[in-house]
Amino acid sequence: MGEIVDGMDRISELPVHIIHDILRRIRKFGLEEEARTCVLSKTWSSIWRMRPDVIISHYSHKSLSDNLENFVKFVDDSLRPYAELSLRIEKLSLELSLEHPEMASHIDRWLNLAIKHNVRSLQLFPMFNLNYSIPDAIYAANKTLTELSLRRCKFEIYNSTSTTNKLQRIISTCPFIRDLNISNCTGIKNLRVSGLVNLEILELTECEGLVKVEVQAPNLRKFVYVGVPLDMYPTTREPESLPCTIDILDGYKTLQFLKLEATTMTDQEFEYQLSKFPALEVLDLRGCYIMKNIKVVSEKLKSFTLWNWTNLEQVNMMAPNLMEFKFESGKTCMPFSTMDPSNLEMVNINFYPYSSNSWNFGDMDRSWYSNLQDFVQKFNYSKGLILVFYCKEVLTSFFSFTGVIYISA
Repeated sequence: MGEIVDGMDRISELPVHIIHDILRRIRKFGLEEEARTCVLSKTWSSIWRMRPDVIISHYSHKSLSDNLENFVKFVDDSLRPYAELSLRIEKLSLELSLEHPEMASHIDRWLNLAIKHNVRSLQLFPMFNLNYSIPDAIYAANKTLTELSLRRCKFEIYNSTSTTNKLQRIISTCPFIRDLNISNCTGIKNLRVSGLVNLEILELTECEGLVKVEVQAPNLRKFVYVGVPLDMYPTTREPESLPCTIDILDGYKTLQFLKLEATTMTDQEFEYQLSKFPALEVLDLRGCYIMKNIKVVSEKLKSFTLWNWTNLEQVNMMAPNLMEFKFESGKTCMPFSTMDPSNLEMVNINFYPYSSNSWNFGDMDRSWYSNLQDFVQKFNYSKGLILVFYCKEVLTSFFSFTGVIYISA
């Protein structure tokens, strides 16, 4: 309960904006933890129920997850005070797991209400293939919208006389967007992100049909692209048939975080793009289908990840300030063996050599172990090293047991 001294509720005396800030900090531990703060005082409970960040999640209200009528009533009741008292809605986040043909019309109503109340952040995360189309009301948020996160939405061509889809028009209509996250959406073929001078974060994840991305954002700090995995295409298994051209035209001095996964970028294309970003600090490359020989030259790079690679042959590194390196591969080669790791503070190397008969390190030739041993011995000044091995049986004297191996330096 709230601390009461001389009949006074001290918690209720806290300024409203301070309580909102405390609630935001508690939220990282879960919505349930945030809701529990209602017991602190009646004032606190009232402020929590009318907080500017409205987050609705099926996972936090499992008793409503199987009944559309009850769930819609719950959301309507949650939003009613904002409509009746003209309260501001800074953020509306909808995480939905209930699949129902009538859900789209209710989402339209909730988004329209938030837009009328000058929403700054919109997040829509259906857990099923809703094929939801964002209503035209979104364009009315052109003066307030700074964050937009959409999953499993369908972006149709705007009208019969235009080739521009709704996402492209949102980008051109809402110039104050700082954070744009588009995931598992359809209807996007050619995406040009320009005119967003405030854009700092751009994430594009598994958008089927996307063939070209062009980014011109002078203040971009983080760019993430995750292509559609090949196993999502049962009849098309060749990456060359699923191309997506990525060209970042700006952000030369600002881009600090770059993640590419399941791309069809070639070695030359990657080297050209990387050369544009001297301020890059984090580089994360995962399961890129075509790249085999990677060259990384970066003065400021601090963290480098190569994860889920099966075709990588060689990595040429010139990154004197690198502090963290992570590697995972289904092959037994060590393309990084020539790298100087003396300044690294954290290394995570994960091999899972697979053959048709077994996962067996004992079948590998002595040169592999010799290269690995030489690489490990270079860590004279490292603060820590972790090597993770998955194997069935180890038959060499260098490693004497099965499973996970941790080496600390």
